[in-house]
Amino acid sequence: MGTSQNPKFSVVEYYFRGNPMIEILKNGGAIHWRDQHFAFGCRKARIILACLPALKKFGWPSCEEDRTRFQPQVFTERDLGVRIEVFASMNPDFVTSFGEEVDKYWLDLRELPSLEVHKGLGVMKCRAVWSVQDKIKEWLARRCH
Repeated sequence: MGTSQNPKFSVVEYYFRGNPMIEILKNGGAIHWRDQHFAFGCRKARIILACLPALKKFGWPSCEEDRTRFQPQVFTERDLGVRIEVFASMNPDFVTSFGEEVDKYWLDLRELPSLEVHKGLGVMKCRAVWSVQDKIKEWLARRCH
């Protein structure tokens, strides 16, 4: 079991309405209290994995200011034939569990040009995906053709 400072990430595989899904857990539970299930299917998994370099840079910046200065990037997911724009966004209305308002940055992933897939990932979710990327790739190879 991991700690809050050094969590252990794992995955759970299941089917939802006949579609393969994968969920990432932190220390056996939810990644974040505001989002009980960090789960996605094949298409979003491929899109998220295509953006791994951005997730690493955002998840482990050299300093907090690097998140605010994150430069937009575009990645290509070859199997799907889509491009994904990745940029930092700020939620000005983010409220902590103590009721404090803070400026909280996360990564926005948007499929171009359709915008069919739009996914936001905070720091912990970026770290989670990075940590279990091999398990996600194995799941994709087994379940998503």
